[in-house]
Amino acid sequence: MRSGEALHPKSIMFFLEATAASAGDPREESSFDSETSLPLTALALEDAIYKGEGNANIVIALPDDHTVIRFRKSLPGEVSPDGGRTRVQREVGYARNVVSCFLGSYMQIPEIVRYDAADIAKLSDAVRPLRPEKRRHKEVMDTYALKFPDYTLLDLQLDRDQTIFRSPSTFCVEIKPKQGYLHEMEQKFSRCPFCLNQYAKLRKKSITARSNYCPFDLFSGMKTRMKTAIKELLKSPQNNLKIFKNGFVVYDETSSPNDLGNVLDEWFRNATTERGERAGHIDEFCNLVCAALTQPIAQEQLKLPAISPSHNFLVPANQAPTTFGVPLRTIAKAEWYLRLAGKKCNFVGNKLPKNSVLERMWNMQRLSYVDINYIYNIYSKCASLLNDDMIYSDLTRVNKICNVFNVSLDKPKKAVQKIEIIKEHFQTLRITQDYDDDDNDDDDDDDYFNRNCNASSECILSANTDRTFVNDGLVSQTEISSNLDSCQPLYGNKSLQKTSNDDERKANMQITAEHLSALQNYLLFVTARDCSILMTFRELHPKDASKMPVENIIKLSEQHYFLSSVRVSDLDPKSVHSIEKHQQRDANIFKSVISLLEEDILFTNR
Repeated sequence: MRSGEALHPKSIMFFLEATAASAGDPREESSFDSETSLPLTALALEDAIYKGEGNANIVIALPDDHTVIRFRKSLPGEVSPDGGRTRVQREVGYARNVVSCFLGSYMQIPEIVRYDAADIAKLSDAVRPLRPEKRRHKEVMDTYALKFPDYTLLDLQLDRDQTIFRSPSTFCVEIKPKQGYLHEMEQKFSRCPFCLNQYAKLRKKSITARSNYCPFDLFSGMKTRMKTAIKELLKSPQNNLKIFKNGFVVYDETSSPNDLGNVLDEWFRNATTERGERAGHIDEFCNLVCAALTQPIAQEQLKLPAISPSHNFLVPANQAPTTFGVPLRTIAKAEWYLRLAGKKCNFVGNKLPKNSVLERMWNMQRLSYVDINYIYNIYSKCASLLNDDMIYSDLTRVNKICNVFNVSLDKPKKAVQKIEIIKEHFQTLRITQDYDDDDNDDDDDDDYFNRNCNASSECILSANTDRTFVNDGLVSQTEISSNLDSCQPLYGNKSLQKTSNDDERKANMQITAEHLSALQNYLLFVTARDCSILMTFRELHPKDASKMPVENIIKLSEQHYFLSSVRVSDLDPKSVHSIEKHQQRDANIFKSVISLLEEDILFTNR
């Protein structure tokens, strides 16, 4: 077992469907029937490289295949009884049925793999000496895992002919852009969530100085502001920027400015700059990253809703006793200190080219955006009734209905058959009285519904608009919503019937379709806010640039061409119980703003 220097982005996704619905689709190859175990995959430790780990996963690279395997870690008492099978199925389903509606070809569906328990034990022993001490309380126990392309390397089909490359090295830039959208109602506060969180990090001493990076500059689409944002990320990478060379980190928050200079000197050694060499290389880097973020590489045209559903989930300010789950007096005090300090984000402008990766990500945030106070209010009332199965199984049920329309229009000969299936599925929704962990009535529909919902992101947002267009066909949202409403209370009926008199208040609670949809939207928004963009580059001989796909070529000058690939990762579905952590974080942010700015003002006056 060899060790790399960094964790390939934790990646992705969440699965519900198991059986492949269409032959020939490479994204379906990892699927398997709900009654059949996936064949074992051999795990050759001598061919693997330990890339790193986060709180939930260990990532192992297979460099010869340009792939990585993501293994879930567990505490000793939290081992999955099915070896992680249900989890990986759901993770892949969330990627296929939800996230791909927004990101299209900027993401790839992972492959499910299964390993022998003995091989997993050998892997754990091999990587243990390479792991950080603080991470060793968890071990790899699940036998099911996910295989992803290694986004820090070029796709194999782009990297086959080595003669066309001018540089022997492949470089990759990972950026976590964070939140680049705020509703106008919330822009009255002078700073964006990322910039506010810098105060909390500084007070907690997880950073030594605040970053001047602002996501709204990057998402502005204005080249000057975007380059300013990228330069600020280079100055203060924190966890928001990494540079890889041939798959391994060469610059991140632990690096020195001299490390950055050495990386850029090698990367842009063929560039001719009018400015000083070091400053010129930083400028070339910013130009290259800006081009990758704004070039419309995606080919498919996704039909996004014309009206943002967020308007359905915004609470009027005069009805909200708190904002961000924090008392108004605390927010008012923080805002006063920020204005006194002259701190303000620029919320003006979004001129991102259509179908660029930033535009797709911005739409994913915008279309699923929900007033945070509304979410905290729902969660505080219903936390004891909520679970992740409730959130994601319902989301995929509605999505599968939309996918049927998609399939029917693609294959008219089967349209009648598909309509019958839709009727049966609606009937199932009508008679369902309890969605619990043992509910498997989706399994019979896998052959029909296991499709990519590329037609419209409105498939996801079922309760948010009156009608949904799917491939130019009209689906009544009233019909979908009525089927959801007929099940109210949507969840927990069996457990509610068993409650004692002391739990009568809880028994009378209802998680309405509107509440559920708001939570689904919010958790999708959080996924979009926390994901990573990976831009991979390798310099080409200018004479060979025309041999490669035009959408993968970035031209900086007549003698400076790069082959590029842009992907999005870290797209895991978020747990509904993460909302509690978000609320605590927001409360801490405003206290930190007040504390630090109070100190600054006192120091200045002194």
